Amino acid sequence: MIAQFKDHINKTKYTDTDNKTAAGQDEYVAKCKELIESMKKLYNKKLNHLTISPLDDYSDEKIRDVYMTPKIMAMRKDKKAFLKTEKQVNTYKEVFLTDNSVNPRIFIQGEAGSGKTTFLAKLALDWCEGVHGSIASDNSAPIFADLDALQCYEFVFHITLRNSVNQFDVYTMIEKQIMDSIYSPTDREKAYELVSEIMKHQRCLVLLDGLDEWTGPGDQHNLPTLVVDHIKCVMLISTRPWKLADGKVKHSDIDALFQLEGINEPLELSKTILSRLVDKEELEITYSAFTLYVEKQKLRELLSSPMMLSAIVCSYADGIELKGSKCDIYILLVESLFKKANSNKSTFTHPPFPLFTRTEHIQPNVENLNRLAEMAFHLLFVNERENAIVFSIKELKKFKIDEIKDFALKSGILSAQRTASALRSSSSFMFIHLSMQEFLAAYHIARNANLIDGIISIYLNRHPKAYLDISQVFIFLCGLDVSCAERLSSMTDERDASNTTTSTSRYSSHAMFNRTILEGCREANANGYSDIALKLSHFYFDNNNIIDLHKIWENNAANAIVLHVHIDDMKPLENQRISPGNDECASQITFDLHSCLELTHLELSGRCILGKVILICMAVGTVYSVREITDARCLILPVWAHWNFRSALF
Repeated sequence: MIAQFKDHINKTKYTDTDNKTAAGQDEYVAKCKELIESMKKLYNKKLNHLTISPLDDYSDEKIRDVYMTPKIMAMRKDKKAFLKTEKQVNTYKEVFLTDNSVNPRIFIQGEAGSGKTTFLAKLALDWCEGVHGSIASDNSAPIFADLDALQCYEFVFHITLRNSVNQFDVYTMIEKQIMDSIYSPTDREKAYELVSEIMKHQRCLVLLDGLDEWTGPGDQHNLPTLVVDHIKCVMLISTRPWKLADGKVKHSDIDALFQLEGINEPLELSKTILSRLVDKEELEITYSAFTLYVEKQKLRELLSSPMMLSAIVCSYADGIELKGSKCDIYILLVESLFKKANSNKSTFTHPPFPLFTRTEHIQPNVENLNRLAEMAFHLLFVNERENAIVFSIKELKKFKIDEIKDFALKSGILSAQRTASALRSSSSFMFIHLSMQEFLAAYHIARNANLIDGIISIYLNRHPKAYLDISQVFIFLCGLDVSCAERLSSMTDERDASNTTTSTSRYSSHAMFNRTILEGCREANANGYSDIALKLSHFYFDNNNIIDLHKIWENNAANAIVLHVHIDDMKPLENQRISPGNDECASQITFDLHSCLELTHLELSGRCILGKVILICMAVGTVYSVREITDARCLILPVWAHWNFRSALF
């Protein structure tokens, strides 16, 4: 299919234009080739380097020298939602084509720091390299080595969406971010006309990075759009999962969806980064010690995130050891950033939270931290959404950050960029990463618990699906202050339980909220809070979460409204079996439903579920119906519950 696609491109390249004379056609072809070369120069300058340490902005390397192939899983379209499959995507062809048909709108979702931005940057650079750098795409070829698939697109436009807030037309974004960077003001009008012609007649790939950091003008624009004439353009959009789960992006808007789960060989990347940080003769010894450290502290899961990996590796190289807490890592990031701006050292006599005990560079700058955290919170929870990520000097003055602007910029916790306009030029600001802004917002909430029943409650009422939007803030809060996290989980669970959107969106939202609560519980445990009691009423169990999520179930059985247990026949639970009833057997996971008076929906699916299912009328205590699975277990349900058993054992 790729070969046929390329043949079609080669036949129509630069020739599919209307009413052009031969001379005009020659000029058009020349201008196209000139633009392609200019775009490649721009991308090689703008995208070619990657910061290998979140602790040091000046420690960067060429992407190709440190890039590790991503782990991307295909998602399949279901009636209710997109469901992750076990199929790993290893070629660009698999991203662009489904059943030999081109996907016009492709989404790649992944959590903060999973490598979405780097993947799109590497794709653009692979396009720049051209077919001469291509490796034949067969089963033995490296992952994403089929560069010939990229040559099906004559033009690849790379757009950073947070720099195009309040713009919704992709053509305008290309004008502002690409054409204005290539052409002088006197040449731009002709350049705009050229790119308009190109998007009408040439096969183009538009890379839109960071949908979750973008808002369009008004409520009617939930996605950047192409005009009708640009039908030959394909859009590849990266986003965090919550953006697709909130229901504003319609099911029909998504032609293909992929889940980016980090990198394939995290230890190999760890060694590559270590090779940049330690002497060559010490590398093997340091790397062996690092792998033992990762196993001892149970950090392997965090290493799948490139951002977390670089923080863990670089801190280890500096002699700092971590214990698997995301909060610990972000406190380390803050500590290291502050050190760049102010090298004074001092420890806390009374640290605001236990995690701050070992820090040395935060205490001398704690007032700066508190101001930045207050601004981070208000930008996310009070400001209009279009000003939440990228903001102006007005916000800096409002929170007196203008007084410490040099510190914030020198440390790197804030970054700035020039914004040109017809009247004047000015600066816009943003945090080093959205996840850093979310961590600081959580820190501010933990210091001001009254905000949960105040500003946050108002925010959640104003934006009914925003409880998904703040998932990262919630997870950080679980590691900082358990009581605040428990209160917020109760408030967000109420929103999740009252979700009145379509069944497709509702299912996605419940599943997303399950993952958020589960991640919050894990973060609390990593920080020594083993008795956290988070609220959850909709439970969706599968092979991957059954053990950890069951611990949350034990505290929430009386709150449970929905219980779905789906055990994949192809992935047995290492001899663990599910028992919907009382059970003394330690090898089995048991759901005792005696106290589940709120339960309205129950669904059990899979071959690992054992038990005798007995429906008992709770009001009179008599058996309503019996279905025999084995003679070992019982399931007790209120008769008003909707139940659906799809287990193959029946």
